[in-house]
Amino acid sequence: MFDCFLAQILVLIMMFLCSVRVLFIKNSRVDSFAAFAPLSLLVSACIFFCFGFSLLNLALFVLSFLVFSTNFRAILRLSAKLIIDTYNVVFVIFSILNLILVLGLAAIIILVRPVKYSEKDFNITKEQHTLTGNLSTLQVRDSFFSGERFSGTLFIYEPVIKDEITQSLYSENPILLFASGLRGSVQNYEPYFMLLAQKGYTVMAADLYVPELKFLSKYSDGFISKSLVESQFLRRFMALKEERSNPERFKQILAEEQKSATKKYSALTHLALEIFGDEAKVFYIVDGVDFDSIYAVIDEFNTEPFSNAKGFFSMNRVDEYTTSGYGFIEQTDVLLAHNMGIERENKFFIPRYVANKTIKTITESR
Repeated sequence: MFDCFLAQILVLIMMFLCSVRVLFIKNSRVDSFAAFAPLSLLVSACIFFCFGFSLLNLALFVLSFLVFSTNFRAILRLSAKLIIDTYNVVFVIFSILNLILVLGLAAIIILVRPVKYSEKDFNITKEQHTLTGNLSTLQVRDSFFSGERFSGTLFIYEPVIKDEITQSLYSENPILLFASGLRGSVQNYEPYFMLLAQKGYTVMAADLYVPELKFLSKYSDGFISKSLVESQFLRRFMALKEERSNPERFKQILAEEQKSATKKYSALTHLALEIFGDEAKVFYIVDGVDFDSIYAVIDEFNTEPFSNAKGFFSMNRVDEYTTSGYGFIEQTDVLLAHNMGIERENKFFIPRYVANKTIKTITESR
């Protein structure tokens, strides 16, 4: 999340330099700062594909397009290596307006920036894999160029092990499995997973986009519309929009999603056993999931030939965790948290508290 903030700041700096230059021209020269206009537009578009759709990313893209349009003639002059010694009044006015908008957007982005954290802060490692197949054939995709369909993203958080004693101690811990919902991606829960990994647990968490889990597209018309609504790019944003614009219908969607936990966690368990071995012990982390669904998964993997499931922990049963379904947005999505009346929090108090509750439950289940 903080990487997205840094990318946004980079685009803002380029737009600032491109817009502010009209105030400082003194001598005839090649207008080289105009090159920042197309570059900022390109980077802002890349932010969409790398970090997903959000209102801030949309505002950044629109503003970068406005700056590009304003500076289009300057870009042509630059490509032709023409000398500029003055700017016309209309261009100066639009550049100043762009500058004001850039400064305003910069203030908002800095105000709602996510909390900075990294794997090094928690002494852990993080791996990211692309998934392919449906829920019955879910597996890690060998290569981006293999041509297999995109079915989701898998994140694996593991502690850094430096000696054999630590290795032996951590080997007793089960693999913790988590599948995200419509309103929160894995990255919205990441501080919590990193804290668990810091305590010696391996966490497998997945964002799944398989056909069996397409709940939002039932209310969309047309193939393109259905595909976009369920895409990695738009799904979370559309779920949050649906929740606010049509709360009654979203309750039905949410009920369907909660009952899908059996399929999601069963597929994720098979994948965990494939990665970590058939003897691996697993423990489920859920957030607002139908309990009958998760009990069904536990029964499945405690019935011959399996004996892997060791229990589950429901995050939403912790009273202090007030953002069930959204993740720890007070660190990862400060704008949404602000709209819900929750302040930015950089000490990781709530994810740390929930992580400690999780570990206590795991210990008691042994």
